[in-house]
Amino acid sequence: MPLHEQDFPGALSPVAIFGPGLIGGSLAMALGRLSSAPEIRVFARNPGRAAAALGESVFCSSDPCEVARGASVVVFCTPVECMGSLARAIRDIPGPDAVVTDAGSVKEGPVRELEEIFGGRYVGAHPMAGSEQAGIEAARKDLFDGACCILTPTDVTATDALARVEKFWTGVGCRTLCLSASEHDRLVALASHLPHAVASILIETVGAEDPLALQLAGGGLRDSTRIAAGPPEMWAGIFHANRGRVVDALDQFLERAARFRGLVSQARPEEIAAFLASAKNWRDSL
Repeated sequence: MPLHEQDFPGALSPVAIFGPGLIGGSLAMALGRLSSAPEIRVFARNPGRAAAALGESVFCSSDPCEVARGASVVVFCTPVECMGSLARAIRDIPGPDAVVTDAGSVKEGPVRELEEIFGGRYVGAHPMAGSEQAGIEAARKDLFDGACCILTPTDVTATDALARVEKFWTGVGCRTLCLSASEHDRLVALASHLPHAVASILIETVGAEDPLALQLAGGGLRDSTRIAAGPPEMWAGIFHANRGRVVDALDQFLERAARFRGLVSQARPEEIAAFLASAKNWRDSL
């Protein structure tokens, strides 16, 4: 059965989404395409802009309490540094049986903060979906189709809350995987944050060394630096929030870069080929 024809659990309505950027906007669109779509409410600093993108069926407001009142599911899709203040503002506003989740790219800090506010009804989540584009104009209804959504329950997490949050994310097309917040941040530093840092360093190196080289660039430079076009403010916040794990990942990268530099400088073509063959095998396994 196509995803948009599946029944969405009625017990998960209304849904209150905080932050209608690429992720929050796509989430509202994904929910709206379901045959039994829930009531969708969106908190936005500019509700008119959000309403224009999402349509009349979605309630948009700049009043967080109005959006959260009576909600069965609350989803924070704002930058991680904004989640705590919003959470405290609406602490007692959702329905008594509401569950709370988020879409933050870093988990240890938000899990600690939001769990302190909402207790066992909060379940951290991170849908591994997105692009180098940002804002509600880049949102699309199929963004979550087939994406892995990492859930980060703790010893405090209520069993029924975890089950409901898992149904919520699978309902919009995700497959789920449970990890600790710490393990999430370590793995995502390698799989997501390091690639963005490397892409940014690469294009900065080429451009700063000689801008003329950019005019010669083919698909290789474009493909390997595409994600460097992402929003700088958002990524600066991610690197700050997960800085310890990002530094560890960069250290591992620099060790391998130094090894490769040594092979090139020492003119060891057979070992260079072996290094490249290993890299190709890892790339082919994706």
